[in-house]
Amino acid sequence: MKIPRRIAISVLAVLLLFIALGAVASAGETEFSAVGAARELKGAPGIYEWTFASTVGKSPFDKIALHRVAKGPNPPAHPEAVVLYLPGTNMNGEVALEDPRYSFQVYLAGHGVDVWSMDYRTHFIPPQTPQSDLSELANWTNDLFESDIDAAAKFVSEKTGRDKLFVAGFSRGVEFAYLYAARHPDRVKGIIALDGFIPSHPMRAAPVTAGHYADDIGGEHLTYDKRYKLMQLVIDNPDQPAPIPKFKTARENLEHVVYGAGGFFGGNGGLANPQGGFSDAVVLAKLLIGYDRYWPAVQDGESPFSPELLAALNASKISVIAFASTNFGSQWPGQVEAAAKSTGAPDPSFTKFDKWGHLDVLAGTKSESEVFAPTAAWIKQHQK
Repeated sequence: MKIPRRIAISVLAVLLLFIALGAVASAGETEFSAVGAARELKGAPGIYEWTFASTVGKSPFDKIALHRVAKGPNPPAHPEAVVLYLPGTNMNGEVALEDPRYSFQVYLAGHGVDVWSMDYRTHFIPPQTPQSDLSELANWTNDLFESDIDAAAKFVSEKTGRDKLFVAGFSRGVEFAYLYAARHPDRVKGIIALDGFIPSHPMRAAPVTAGHYADDIGGEHLTYDKRYKLMQLVIDNPDQPAPIPKFKTARENLEHVVYGAGGFFGGNGGLANPQGGFSDAVVLAKLLIGYDRYWPAVQDGESPFSPELLAALNASKISVIAFASTNFGSQWPGQVEAAAKSTGAPDPSFTKFDKWGHLDVLAGTKSESEVFAPTAAWIKQHQK
């Protein structure tokens, strides 16, 4: 049977339209590619890490990545629970600590959870880059990072077959977790908030000065290079002489630095409290040495939660488990608890740790028993 010419042309036009629409849809999606082979963690035999990276812009910095941590040499085909972990300021998704006693990702993976951790664009800025070459960071807003998280979450869902993910965060990563949940409540199974909250106002009161595109993790006295050297000394031999003569050992030097960290942390163990026995200097050094140097200054001048987003979050009824340190100050735990109630869920779980510093929640001497184990139990309870 011969098909009339006008019908054939119409069918061809429809086919071309579908192809064009498919091409447009594909062009708008973020594609991730595997980077190297899976590696077995030396500190946690049987646990493997896979890495996937994606280009999200035209500059060398415009990249993001994901690190998948799970049991066995082959990733689980149908994981029961999937966690997307969003690190804090200057942090990244690489497994810095392989000991499950101090690693959120490794502990959960050892208990059957499929954990994905994110590298923000900041991870792809070489530390030797001068401030003058960071002008594009002026546009690295909270909304841009949330769009990167959205792209990462879609990829994780595609690879795992899970439409809903548990979204975890530490510090600023908790803010991102709530922001993502507010925008995509139907794609979040639960929120795990490790010592972070929803800011009610911008963190930076004064406007950013011209030419200051990024905050440097190094300070005026402990510069980036000196900071890195101190961490390496503690890792190599914590009992060797300290670089600053008034301290006997490198360990004592680092304990003083983290306990007395001022600025946002306020001193008095706000960053960590190894002097109180809540963290170990060698563990902290292994964590801190892997930090990324720069963070976009523009984000601290923003408050990304509009009344509409807060209302959407409150209507979501997403379950939350939250943990708070106290050494930041008297108001910090209350802010963490208030954020845990912001989803309108009837059963938010909140735990406050007296005399703990910020990093003691994530990688402290009691993290395994007081944070990781309750989180694993909570995930098991809420995964169905």
